[in-house]
Amino acid sequence: MATGDDKDTALPSSCPRCGQELVRETTRSRRGTHEWRKCPDCAWMGRPDPKGAPILHPFHRPTGEEADCVFCGEEECNRASESFVWDGRLCEWIVCTACGRENVRRIGPSPA
Repeated sequence: MATGDDKDTALPSSCPRCGQELVRETTRSRRGTHEWRKCPDCAWMGRPDPKGAPILHPFHRPTGEEADCVFCGEEECNRASESFVWDGRLCEWIVCTACGRENVRRIGPSPA
């Protein structure tokens, strides 16, 4: 059986954008903890796969009103995935690092 440390060593340790060593960040919310890896140089951010695959899903920190959680009201706590097409619309996966809520946010029509 793999331990949490084994899972961590399987994850990429360098930034896919600039090659710099990634830094581990843990955020705690009412719903548990979230593990992140971020680059101190270019601000790239990744979240380990929730099903345990040895990959990091790219996320970013939204700005303005989109950085604030619509569920708990905390400011600048949201993280957003890269956009993807779901049900014919362009979407992002939003994670609040304060309350732990996760939600799909529609950001526009599917690109042609």
